[in-house]
Amino acid sequence: MHTLLASALLVAALGLVSCASTTSSSQPTGLAPWRVIGKSREGRPVRRMDIGTGGPRVALIAGIHGNEREGGRHLEELLAVIAQQPANVRVYEDANPDGTAANRRTTSTGVDPNRNWPAFNFKADPRRGPSPLSEPAIAALHADLVTFDPQLVIVLHSISSGGPFVNYDGPAEGFAERFAQAAGEPWRVKASMGYATPGSLGTWMGIDREVPILTIEFKRGSPPEVTGPPLLRGLEAVLRDGPLESSTQVN
Repeated sequence: MHTLLASALLVAALGLVSCASTTSSSQPTGLAPWRVIGKSREGRPVRRMDIGTGGPRVALIAGIHGNEREGGRHLEELLAVIAQQPANVRVYEDANPDGTAANRRTTSTGVDPNRNWPAFNFKADPRRGPSPLSEPAIAALHADLVTFDPQLVIVLHSISSGGPFVNYDGPAEGFAERFAQAAGEPWRVKASMGYATPGSLGTWMGIDREVPILTIEFKRGSPPEVTGPPLLRGLEAVLRDGPLESSTQVN
């Protein structure tokens, strides 16, 4: 009997250790817990975390296309760096959890989550959705962003050719230059993607609302040791001096 009780206690203890390990791998200790702000079409949570209480308001979206997770895999490191910066940062874990689960760019209905925003140039289309914010995860993120009212937005993407580079919309050229300089070679600033992006987050936030927004484009398939260090250096450089400074000047 004592042997069976001891075995049961050991199993329970191991289970607690396992749960603790899983939690610690998703965020550094000492930070606020993730908060669910909505759910995807397939019922997966859309989560955010607030870091810092003073300073400029910055929104960081760690992923929006489900097959572009080069930046999101560094989330724990990003949270640790952000916690050391003089800014009020709201981190969004994943704007398209259904796409991430399927390793697919789009949502479960085939809509591109970066073309479903209420930008002036939105046009209904199967790839953009029947109306802006038709995707529940994007609607939840949109509502939260409007409430948070960020002064700078940073979104992590990856691209199959031409990366890595920083694209920007709105008054964000200075931030883009700051990121690229800190990230180092071969990072560069690219003012235009070279193709139309109707209904994009960049258009809605940067052009319609005139809020500076950076699109961080990694080279698709790059290993973590290639993507991590420049991302952390670039993010720290952008946050260190704050988005209240002129975004057209580089220190």
